[in-house]
Amino acid sequence: MKFLSSLFACLSLVLSFAIHAADDQAAAQLRKQLDAMNSLQGDFVQTTYDKKGVEQETSSGNFMLMRPGKFYWKTLEPMQQLLVSNNKTIWLYDPDLETVNERAFTDDLRETPALLLSADIEQLRKSFTVTRDEKEKTVEKYTLTPKVTEGMFQHLTLVFNANQLTEFAIQDSLGQLTRCVLTNVQRNKTLPEEKFFFIPPEGVEILKD
Repeated sequence: MKFLSSLFACLSLVLSFAIHAADDQAAAQLRKQLDAMNSLQGDFVQTTYDKKGVEQETSSGNFMLMRPGKFYWKTLEPMQQLLVSNNKTIWLYDPDLETVNERAFTDDLRETPALLLSADIEQLRKSFTVTRDEKEKTVEKYTLTPKVTEGMFQHLTLVFNANQLTEFAIQDSLGQLTRCVLTNVQRNKTLPEEKFFFIPPEGVEILKD
């Protein structure tokens, strides 16, 4: 569950906030990249490191993201799990445990990272200070720092290669780093709406928060 919580943190920002200081060059450049993405799909490898940089866990699977607030994040290895949001409800399905955790997509969840691509981009401008790593010449690498320091993460990093989002990473308040590398990425494809709504299989236990 802790691993999925880190994932959800990433998912809930890569899809929703907005950048502070629109007249800042780095913020304007990042906003241009995000404005160009209405949907995203592909495969991922997600790795979590402790504060000393020691690898803790790795998982892989496929995903779909769509504005506003919709995502489908399916972990295939090492254990199957599915995280789905339709911008109103979030479902976490664990086939092995035969449970579904269901909760409302409330305002506090909108302030977490897979949402960078799924909600109003104008929110980003109110919530983050953004910088660009000018040493990187082959990719565009941006770091977003929340203006509110009491949140669940300290920094969010987004990496674009040839205008495509290829990686994002989040460092939480305890120094743990979760890094997601994206491959086979397709942008702005028409995605099936049914992927963003989950109907629990018959017989599973439904846990509501």
